[in-house]
Amino acid sequence: MRVPSAAQLLDAWEHALSESPTRRALSLLSVAYPEMRADQIAALPIGHRDARLLQLRKCLFGPQLPMVVPCPKCGQLLESHVRVDDLASDHVPSQEDYVGASRGFRVTFRLPTSVDLMALPPGGEAMEVRELLMRRCLLDVRDAYGAEKTISDLPDGAIADIVRQMERVDPMADVEFALECPSCAHRWREMFDVASFVWRELHAWAQRTLRDVHTLARVYGWREPDVLSLSPTRREIYLELCRQ
Repeated sequence: MRVPSAAQLLDAWEHALSESPTRRALSLLSVAYPEMRADQIAALPIGHRDARLLQLRKCLFGPQLPMVVPCPKCGQLLESHVRVDDLASDHVPSQEDYVGASRGFRVTFRLPTSVDLMALPPGGEAMEVRELLMRRCLLDVRDAYGAEKTISDLPDGAIADIVRQMERVDPMADVEFALECPSCAHRWREMFDVASFVWRELHAWAQRTLRDVHTLARVYGWREPDVLSLSPTRREIYLELCRQ
C-alpha cells in the first residue's frame, strides 16, 4: 500500500464528492493501491475491501477509531475508541467459489463485491435488496437429490443460513458492536459501516485542510501546493502565528 500525499487525498476526495458510498471507497483505494486496476479493486470481497480501507485509515489518522453512538432508547451518547488492529480480521477471503448447505439444499456461492453493490437499485427495500444480492452471488442451488434448483425454491430461513455462512468466510463484511447504555442499561447491536466511517473522517480532514490553505494563503500569499507540502507540525506552527 502507498500512503497518499495530502494533494493526492484532496484530489481523490474532490472527485468522489458526487459519487455513491461504494464508488467513494473504490476511489480511495485506487489512490492507495496504484498497482491495482479499478476492476481488480471492485472485485475484492467487501470484507477484504474494508480491511484495506481500515489499514489506509490507520496510516492517515492513527490506529484508534473514535466511536460516538446514541442509545436508541434514551438518546445518551456512548463514546469509546476501537483499535484498527483489534477490528480488522487477519483472515483474507479468497475470490473463489464456496459451497454451503441449508435445509437439505447444497448451495455454491461467491462473496459479494463492490460490483454487486453498485448493481443494486438505490433506495430499495431491505428484503428486496438482499434477494437481488443473493441472486447475483448464488451460483448453483441443488436439492438433496442433486437436482438443479433456483433461489426461489429455497425454503424459509435458507437464505439467512447462507448469509451467516458468507459472514463466517468474510467476517469483515458485516461488522457489529454489542453495546450497552450506561444510563438506561439498554442493550443492542450496532452496525459499523467501514466505508462510510472512513469517508466521513476524510471529508472532515479535507475541509480542515482547505481552511488551513485559505488562512495561510491569505496571510503569506502561499499557493496550495506550498501549504500541502508542509509537515503537519510546521503547518500548525504557522497557523498559530496567524492567530496571534
